[in-house]
Amino acid sequence: MIKFFRKIRQNLLSEGKTGKYLKYAIGEIILVVVGILIALGINNWNENRKSKSVANEIYFNLQNSLVQDSTEVQRIIKLQSKSLKVQKEFILKQASQESFEFENNNLNQLILDIEIGVFGFFPKTGIYNSIVSNNGMDLLKSKKIKASLINLYDHQYERYANMDATIENKYHYQLFPVIFKKMGYVRNVSENPDSLLFKENYEELASECRNVYGILTSNRDLLIEISKEINELLKLIRNELKK
Repeated sequence: MIKFFRKIRQNLLSEGKTGKYLKYAIGEIILVVVGILIALGINNWNENRKSKSVANEIYFNLQNSLVQDSTEVQRIIKLQSKSLKVQKEFILKQASQESFEFENNNLNQLILDIEIGVFGFFPKTGIYNSIVSNNGMDLLKSKKIKASLINLYDHQYERYANMDATIENKYHYQLFPVIFKKMGYVRNVSENPDSLLFKENYEELASECRNVYGILTSNRDLLIEISKEINELLKLIRNELKK
């Protein structure tokens, strides 16, 4: 093809048709430029298609991870809410100086309900960390999704982790010593813990519940915020996958 065009140019020059030669040369340049632009356009289309495919894979993986987080965070919210309910009852009884009435066969459940407040939420951050370390965020076109991801993983999850560590410390060094050592409670060994030890140490247990209640409430409320953020992010991701 190149030889063909060269031969045409040579014939025009040899015939002294300089004007036609210049017009032909310009036309040839335009033709080459158009060909390059078409090639670039095709290449860009292929690259955009590949980028969209990779972005959709990222969205799909994020969706799966967030769905699991959503299920788990709801479970922990329920556990902590149940623990807070029992702790509040203990605190109010202590404040009003009323004797705490309970059934012996219900004592085990009361202690278990207090204990479950220590269970924490451990989000799955592997997918997000992989996206960030491999510059995957650049492939996500939605600014709203990127902002939500950063807020959820780098702010809310980190804030929760710090608060959760404080709660775990309070449980292990304040509440559990009263329950396990002073009350002699051994989980899954006896269905009816020693009611006398419970009565003797009830006031101290109620005081420790008071120390834990505030931060556990804040922790539970933060989990509720996290749950809302996850659900909103899932909606945005599902909308992107539909495009």
